[in-house]
Amino acid sequence: MQKKISTSLVASFLLATSNLYSAQNLETITVTSSLIKSDEKSATFATEIYTKEDIKSSKSKDVYDFLSSQTSVNVSPYFGNGFSQLLDLRGYGIANGGENVVVLVNGRRMNNIDSAPQLLSSIPIESIERIEILKGSGSVAFGDGANAGVINIITNGKNDNYIKSYVGNNGTKNATASLGFNYEKIIANALIDYTSTDGTRVDLNDDKDENYNKNKNFNIIYFPTDDLELNLARNYSNMDTKYAGSLTLDEYKNNPNKANSFTEQYLSSYVTTGGFKYNFNPNLSLESSYSDEDKRSEFTTFKSKYEYKSFVSKLNYQENNYKVLLGVDGFDGDRIGTSDITNKNNKAVFVSGEYNISDDLKVSSGVRRENVEYKYEPNGADTLKNDEYLNAYDLGINYQLDNISSIFANYNKSFQAPDIDKFFSNGLFNDFIEPSKVNNYTVGYNNIRKNNKLKLSLFRADLKNEIYYYNTGSWATSFNTNIDKSHKYGLEVFDKYLINDNLYTSLNYSYIIAKIDEENEGNGTYNGKDLPGVSKHNITVNLGYDINNLNTVLSHTYRNSAYAADDFANNFNQKQEAYNSTDLGTSYTYQNVELFAKIQNLFDEDNGLWISDDVIYPVNFERTYYAGMKVKF
Repeated sequence: MQKKISTSLVASFLLATSNLYSAQNLETITVTSSLIKSDEKSATFATEIYTKEDIKSSKSKDVYDFLSSQTSVNVSPYFGNGFSQLLDLRGYGIANGGENVVVLVNGRRMNNIDSAPQLLSSIPIESIERIEILKGSGSVAFGDGANAGVINIITNGKNDNYIKSYVGNNGTKNATASLGFNYEKIIANALIDYTSTDGTRVDLNDDKDENYNKNKNFNIIYFPTDDLELNLARNYSNMDTKYAGSLTLDEYKNNPNKANSFTEQYLSSYVTTGGFKYNFNPNLSLESSYSDEDKRSEFTTFKSKYEYKSFVSKLNYQENNYKVLLGVDGFDGDRIGTSDITNKNNKAVFVSGEYNISDDLKVSSGVRRENVEYKYEPNGADTLKNDEYLNAYDLGINYQLDNISSIFANYNKSFQAPDIDKFFSNGLFNDFIEPSKVNNYTVGYNNIRKNNKLKLSLFRADLKNEIYYYNTGSWATSFNTNIDKSHKYGLEVFDKYLINDNLYTSLNYSYIIAKIDEENEGNGTYNGKDLPGVSKHNITVNLGYDINNLNTVLSHTYRNSAYAADDFANNFNQKQEAYNSTDLGTSYTYQNVELFAKIQNLFDEDNGLWISDDVIYPVNFERTYYAGMKVKF
């Protein structure tokens, strides 16, 4: 009955978009994540752009919540770890999708040198100004890992001054304090954020998967002259989490709150970032940044220390009808274990250009040359080294049909150099494996009116050496390797419609087919099969209503059934079940005070992540809720 109600809600949202009219305005937004800035209507690649107002209207409590309920990104906790979640864009599979998308915060890479997901729980959602998603593009600008695209999270230039707190079921508590200062040539921001829960799953000893997450951010921007900007930021994250292991199908159906065991992890991260931007004249500018991160990850049986250093410098030149950018960047990462040190070092040079042939026609192109070096230094044994030179290319064209619509086409060549975990099996060095290489093709249509924003795109990706884990059925003989040849294709639709001054609806839909063409390790068993963990139909729908000071949004997320994450032969007895979640959020604002509340998984749907038969991790499997208050000053 619950699923029928959810389906009816989705259908009603879609029908609503065709009947009414609005007098409000939807604006064309500038895309800042590409090397050369462009607005979304004239961009030569596919985009999804979400503003601070979009984020606020969603009533999302964190970044993962927003990505899952509003965007085309598939999100799932990392084997039960809600603070560190898996991402998938354009059908690379929930197990490996996050390694095929580059995630940035203000241009700083969040991707790790090992298989750990990007730590987006270190970014308080209140600090975010905008989220930009580049699909099937971004490899020239950001290189290694941008096969599916790029997610760039941009934080506030100046914070609002406020305190915020909420409480919810399962002992959920949050408190946030934000300060922003602006005086003449100085902007200074500080933010403290704390979240904790008592947990949702219980083991035989009545212990629960309790956790907490603390974030502290400070940054300062100084303008010595009108042409020079200096910036410095310090971010600190500290989290302790317990997450439960998998369940059998019977256990999952009988009681998904049950836990047979817990894994406990402590994680801390200190990030220092500094940079500058200087305008030599109206046509020429130089910007550069440097980042240093020290991170510790501790489990009960082992721990690792990480040291990351990165830099990027870009020289921009523009005239009336063309723009050119030259740049260099680098990333040097160490994982320091108790018995070894493993290093991954990336260095690259890139160039990008954009030329306006006419007022309506624009072409863009870019090329990147990147060197990736690996070094494995076990204590008391020989050092192993390897390196690769990899290339990325991008070619795009955009033609504006009229003042409100445009068409575009894009070709992008990208690559993924393996993370350091891919060279190990069962804790022992396996071998250096091949980087994956992808040819991406995208064509699309944009139509941006005062009351409606529509984006359509068709894409295809041809892959060589897609990286995956070959599971023989025994952990002792399984290993990481490459799929010889594979491909993906699909359709993407985004539409936001302002029905009237108070009512709006939005739709984000993607249809994705991901196929394995050839793979030798399976002796032909995998040939022609679907890549596991990829849903064909993915949809998020929203219906929002604003009147006076009351704002309400009803949303639904649906992903259809797929093969379990390890089912490369498509022959397991159990499949990944469809995902359904309906959320209802509301807020009321009076002067400087905002009261808000949200119910997630309104109809109490069972959801889980299937790895294989009887290996199921419950995900968003029960109704949750929270309510709180925000006071500005």
